[in-house]
Amino acid sequence: MKNLFDRDSFVLTGMDRTQKKQTLFVILSIALFFILSAFTFMNFLYCLSDCIGSIVSGSPDIALRDALRSLPVSLSFFMSVSGLMVAHTFYRNESADILQKRAKKHALLGIILGGIIIVYVIIMRIAGKYLSLVEGAPSRLFPLDSIIYSLFFIAFGICILMYLKTAIKLPAYVGPSRAPIQKKGRGARNFFRGLWLVFGLYGFCGFFYSLFIVDFAHGYVAYSVALMLVSLVCCLSIAIWEFYYNNLTEDARKAVTLPLSLISLGVSVAAAVFYFLALKNNLDGPSNVGFGILPIAFSASVNIATILVVALPLIVSITALIKGLVRKKAPKAPTEEA
Repeated sequence: MKNLFDRDSFVLTGMDRTQKKQTLFVILSIALFFILSAFTFMNFLYCLSDCIGSIVSGSPDIALRDALRSLPVSLSFFMSVSGLMVAHTFYRNESADILQKRAKKHALLGIILGGIIIVYVIIMRIAGKYLSLVEGAPSRLFPLDSIIYSLFFIAFGICILMYLKTAIKLPAYVGPSRAPIQKKGRGARNFFRGLWLVFGLYGFCGFFYSLFIVDFAHGYVAYSVALMLVSLVCCLSIAIWEFYYNNLTEDARKAVTLPLSLISLGVSVAAAVFYFLALKNNLDGPSNVGFGILPIAFSASVNIATILVVALPLIVSITALIKGLVRKKAPKAPTEEA
């Protein structure tokens, strides 16, 4: 652990100026698309919670109407994730072939979803389902903002496709390359990576929205802080693994996996304990405070929501701990004799 912050422990060490610039640009792109995905994810959850609420109250017709009306909001989330996946493909840069294949697939997905959203809004407007292109709900410019947002992703996707086409003749992306995901257990790895992404998006928006939504009055201070802390721990845990751990060299990653997972687990457990202590004195906190931060969970059940809120950072830490234990028990590869 003592040398993990040395320059030699990071993959960027020794790279030229161009590689470092490209890598910084890719990381900034990931941050941008992550924020866009987080906000569209929360908007999607708010729309979904409204539909669930209508079904629970015995109004499935209203739920269907709201679902059809808010479909561009839902599709915008998946379109945002396609941009995030494009940036992440460059970030991992497993190989030139994998980069070309996956970046092209995600870029095409963003273009297709953007086209579907634009066509859908136009059809809904012609059919009179939208009274105008600026109805003002769920946002002030809805559904016009969905069209503008889609045009951005269509332009982004076209730029990626053009770059990938010219990269065959020109020097391709030369940022740091990370080892391809092993075929053995790839399904489980991809599942947990996708799960971590959802948790990270949930945690980020849970903390961000809590700055404006939570009630620090009426005796909810401790519970509000606890809910913010759990959301922040979840988001930061994933960020550390993605941007710190994955930027270490292979040897450094092997050395840090288990210690880092133990630290992450300890912090997650501490946040969970603090949450339950705060909940003990604020039993009505979840229904009065939590709904605005984690709408889909609290609209289903307060008990389920409480378990889910606490489980998010714990699941991240436990899966990392399992990975650390497996790596520690794995036999070292034999060195070749000269």
